[in-house]
Amino acid sequence: MKSIQSYRLLLSVFISLMVSMPVKALVAERTHPGDALQFSFYGEMLQAASLKTVGVESVSDYDISKAWHEYQKRDVAPVLSSLHSLSDELGLNDWFVFELVRSYANELLRSSGPMDRVLLEHYLLVSMGYDVRLARTERQLLLLVPFEQEVYERFFIKINGQDYYLFFDDLEFNPNEKSVIYPCDPIRSAKNKGQTFDLMFKEKVLNVSPEDDRICDFDDGQIHIACTVNPQVMRMLRDYPLMDLQCYAASVVLPQFHVAIQEQLMPQLEGMSQCDAADALLHFVQYVFGYEDDVEQYGQEKVNFVEENFFYDNNDCEDRSILYAFLVNSLLGLDVQFIHYPGHECTGVRFTDCLTRGNGYYYGEDYYLICDPSYIGGTIGRCMPEYRAVQPVVKSMIPISAFDSDASPLAPRLDKRLILSDITIDSVSL
Repeated sequence: MKSIQSYRLLLSVFISLMVSMPVKALVAERTHPGDALQFSFYGEMLQAASLKTVGVESVSDYDISKAWHEYQKRDVAPVLSSLHSLSDELGLNDWFVFELVRSYANELLRSSGPMDRVLLEHYLLVSMGYDVRLARTERQLLLLVPFEQEVYERFFIKINGQDYYLFFDDLEFNPNEKSVIYPCDPIRSAKNKGQTFDLMFKEKVLNVSPEDDRICDFDDGQIHIACTVNPQVMRMLRDYPLMDLQCYAASVVLPQFHVAIQEQLMPQLEGMSQCDAADALLHFVQYVFGYEDDVEQYGQEKVNFVEENFFYDNNDCEDRSILYAFLVNSLLGLDVQFIHYPGHECTGVRFTDCLTRGNGYYYGEDYYLICDPSYIGGTIGRCMPEYRAVQPVVKSMIPISAFDSDASPLAPRLDKRLILSDITIDSVSL
């Protein structure tokens, strides 16, 4: 991502885990109409079982533990059952389950303080099987959330070798205050951690309420794509956590959309060599979109999933690289890598059936040719002149697990995509 220097949180961590009995098993029950809570989720009105809530008197370990264990006395089975049903019905992945629980808690406790909401969110997520931790500073509660992927522009702390990212409610968290974070999980043990949150879109398909799809039509004079995109899904992706580019290229948010794109493009590329087809796709991505910086377009850093590129009129080098990598990999079956220069992203492609000459690099015995979707007019094998003498960071299209990270929590962690003195290859795969 352009010029991101994602310094991870520099905090002194004092772990004071509290030991207590595990959460008792919860049996699903039917939700009674009179117990229903209406709440908004990305503009949709949903209904789930209500719950008698518990207040948190202070951020002391005693008061947090006391309130948490009060929830254990509540019958939360109807709530869990209705949240699970909503998740299945809407096809939510782990991130949107997290958002679903937060939306539910915000409505149920809209007249209460942020500590009450965070505690309820924690209790529900733990009860749903997630390894989300509870922590406190001297003035507020935090959720500590582990992801399968590395997440950027969000602070984290490391507990027992696992990265936990910080989420909080209304109060502003200022790392410059040198606050001490105290994990104060009432029930967690090393043997019962629950599952991490997977940000990828794999098997589940988002199934939101019907809305008039946006009709998109793109043509560069050689390749033509006509498609429809669901605006509601696009709004849901608007503030998605920032990940490595591979994760966006390998995700399938809307499977039918991917199939439609491939079915349209395959006949148009039929009979072309790999090089000619890759050139045609490169020209298409270069010319059918306007170029606009993330800050100018969104007011913040954002990376597009494949589908989002067809929803917004403009994109940048990261978005184009993701789209081009997807097209070349899915249509031509070629291995693609992401190439990061300071302030710029492009791709490298390993061709197998045509002569490849131009700017590129070796990965072992395999040669990858630079293919830059943002270099207007540049064909395969042409690198922007200002980057030809610069050593980039190179990453495989296969997403890398965050668990492969060995960064110290006591020192600032630089974004791996920053320029290094030598070409760096991430060869570890899931």
